[in-house]
Amino acid sequence: LWPRLSPTPHTSDPMVQDVYVWQRDWNEAVTQSVKDHANKFEHVVVLHSEVSWTQQNNPLQHITLDFDTLRSSAKGVGLTLRIGPFSGPFHADDERTQWLTNICVSMLVEAQTQQVPVFEIQLDFDCAESKLVGYRLWAQAIRAAITPTPLILTALPSWLDQNAFKNLVESVDGYVLQVHSLSRPKASGQSIELCDPLAAKRAVEIAGRLGVPFRVALPTYGYQIAFDQFGQFAGLSAETLPSHWPVKGSIQETWADPQRMAWLVNEWTNYRPKCMQGLIWFRLPVQGDRMNWSWPTLAAVREGRTPRENIISFAENSGNGLIEVFLENRGEVDGIIGKAVRMSWAKGQLVTGDGIGGFILKKRDSHTAVFTPDPESPKARIRPGQRLVIGWLRLSEISALNFTAELVAANQSANYQ
Repeated sequence: LWPRLSPTPHTSDPMVQDVYVWQRDWNEAVTQSVKDHANKFEHVVVLHSEVSWTQQNNPLQHITLDFDTLRSSAKGVGLTLRIGPFSGPFHADDERTQWLTNICVSMLVEAQTQQVPVFEIQLDFDCAESKLVGYRLWAQAIRAAITPTPLILTALPSWLDQNAFKNLVESVDGYVLQVHSLSRPKASGQSIELCDPLAAKRAVEIAGRLGVPFRVALPTYGYQIAFDQFGQFAGLSAETLPSHWPVKGSIQETWADPQRMAWLVNEWTNYRPKCMQGLIWFRLPVQGDRMNWSWPTLAAVREGRTPRENIISFAENSGNGLIEVFLENRGEVDGIIGKAVRMSWAKGQLVTGDGIGGFILKKRDSHTAVFTPDPESPKARIRPGQRLVIGWLRLSEISALNFTAELVAANQSANYQ
């Protein structure tokens, strides 16, 4: 008979919620976001330095952090060293191991000089599963050098099946289980998901059996994925469209689903392995970061609540018979603009008008006009708090109270939705 395994202890104690700041350029928008939101989390973990072995002349990139803002705004600060792929060899005391160790020590010294206490150092190593034994040699050397500051590793769910993983994480102070990733799609139109909630729950239960403290990293971001004219994968981007992408082809977006992430928050708040300490969100919303959630979305999801949707349309009299038509997102989550806006008025005749920003003036008569999304343009997203001008009309006669704007089905149906 197989020996009986002791059940994994579970808990419903309050969860820690931390957040990553992963920007390489601490511009004004990054600094402002940290000032506005860092204190809403237990800890802020920032990308401090990156090692790329392919850049032989300058393999280390140091991020210039705003320590003044971190000192005044964050309750606790963690520093991350990102390490690119490396196939070995690994040794406990060779020049490479000592170099990485010195980087981590210098990260601590810099923060201490800036009077910013560091609650942990994180290693984010793009490690192959077959190299986890070697990774342990690096981790042990670095941990010995930075003690008593905790050393935390980032880990993938696929590592949980490796025999070397338990030895690796037991040699440090904990780990972050990253349950978000993007598998390369084979062709356009394929369903793509950044984080499968059921798979994430299974991974957390497996991790719980190890008994080593860990947090779970959940996504807040999206990707743009390019396909060529034959529907084959051509590349992906988390920000601007690369210039080398094919002109003929298509672009598909995939996003972390706020509703599904809120479900996970609720599930783990009520029942999770005891060694799961909480969550760390990737990444802090920053104004202008187009492929990341807005702050109202993350604020709702971290409470375990599906963000509220509320897109409205309205029109304003700009004078001289000119009416401007708007959409505004008064909800907590990005909206995909798929509906039309129907304008109606009681007095005056339509003189002229046009659509703006991906809308066209599709239908008009003496007292109505419909602005509908241009089917030839990509569907636009509208952020919480954002207002878009979608068109304008000029009437022969106007008063302040004789026109209305309402959302209708994109097929211009008169049945309002």
